[in-house]
Amino acid sequence: MKKPDRRKKNEILQHARWDPIIATLDISKVAVDHLRILDDFLAFIEKRQITSIWSLRVSDFLSFDEAYQSANRLRRLKHGMQSVFPDQPAILVLTDAIRRKEAATRMPRTSGPRHRRLEKSIPADELPQIWKDALTDMEAGFDRNGVMAPSLRMIPTYRMKLRQLAFSAQKAGLQAAFSPHALRAYGRDMRARDLSPATLRASFSAVQKCARYVAADQEIIDFLAELLRIYEEKANKAPKKKYQKLQNTGYSPVAIVNQASKLLSEASVLTCPKSRHAQRNTAAALALFSNLPLRLADTRLVFGKNVLWQEGRYHLQAEISKNQEPWSAEFDPRLNVFINALILRGCDKIWLEHMREECLRSSRPLFIRSDGEGVGYNYVSDCWRRVYGTGEHIARTIQHTFLGIELGPAGTDMALATCGQNSSQTQKHYQDDTVAKALRLKGQASLAEIPDIEYLKLFELI
Repeated sequence: MKKPDRRKKNEILQHARWDPIIATLDISKVAVDHLRILDDFLAFIEKRQITSIWSLRVSDFLSFDEAYQSANRLRRLKHGMQSVFPDQPAILVLTDAIRRKEAATRMPRTSGPRHRRLEKSIPADELPQIWKDALTDMEAGFDRNGVMAPSLRMIPTYRMKLRQLAFSAQKAGLQAAFSPHALRAYGRDMRARDLSPATLRASFSAVQKCARYVAADQEIIDFLAELLRIYEEKANKAPKKKYQKLQNTGYSPVAIVNQASKLLSEASVLTCPKSRHAQRNTAAALALFSNLPLRLADTRLVFGKNVLWQEGRYHLQAEISKNQEPWSAEFDPRLNVFINALILRGCDKIWLEHMREECLRSSRPLFIRSDGEGVGYNYVSDCWRRVYGTGEHIARTIQHTFLGIELGPAGTDMALATCGQNSSQTQKHYQDDTVAKALRLKGQASLAEIPDIEYLKLFELI
């Protein structure tokens, strides 16, 4: 049986391994138990002749602790390292080792794996066979019944709409099929979700495309056409929610970057490591994509592939998912702090160069979870939604509004380039609609800057 370690702090610090840091170490902030374990670990890596923190791997920490079943000793080691070697990258490796050990010792589930309960759709494999066959043909690019196969990027949308339609039909006790009753049940469920008329219009448009593709009865096609007409009219009359949400953003990328800077500075004082990590991610998601407003599908960037470091600056190389066109830009150097924060993950900035090189070498995703895994598809939009109540897509409108205020129609052309847009219809929409709104906002802002007494004179009767 191993003899209990009862060494006192001064006994531990007498060893030569502590000589380089003894002068700067505030020993009062280190618990003696943590110091003992840290000293044991330093002796362990000395024996293994590991002389650089960059050489430490998860396996080294697990080997050091292999005689213990739980991860408690590794957690105490982490406390010791944070006290003596704060903000070191080795702590990230140790954290991964703790997760690995916890996963290995976790009790197995007594039941089977949990499945997320679907509340608005059915699983894709439960769709009627005729619909599954149609989706397979769409993916293969086959035309049917005079209807062209949609692009591969649109097929997930069509599949989801069919899953939702089948769910609504089954909930109403109906067969999952293109029938008036099933479509009415679908319409009731969609309206109950308080979706905008524009969203309802897009949903019924996708269902109509599927119905035509499988050669549904003309009665069904006409019924869906009538629904589309109704919601087209409502969408044209309804105030766009994005302009209501736009007010929260300050109408400006500058205001968003200021908000992101505030979030980033506040992250350092949060006590929960996961919360600190999430806030750094949110700050970067706001700052980076307010200036380079990519579509959500294009926001899953990777170091070394999309995010490059050249001549002391970060560069972006991407392919626009909508048209597969190459798109490149240079990050404003004032945004470097947000990318650096994603690289450092709380470590001291003296380690930045080495950690950046490792991210580029390993092709690490720009955004990762606190456990080092990649984030989900909607992650960037979720970050925006938590702060502004709307997804990242609003960034394109902000660009058009901001540049429209500053430069008028010429700003629209600049915003189109910034957003990776080239459609003439998009250009006309923003020139006719958004720029007009932008100029009204500019007029209102100008009035607000006039001193009260002069403002009143504008309305004097002479």
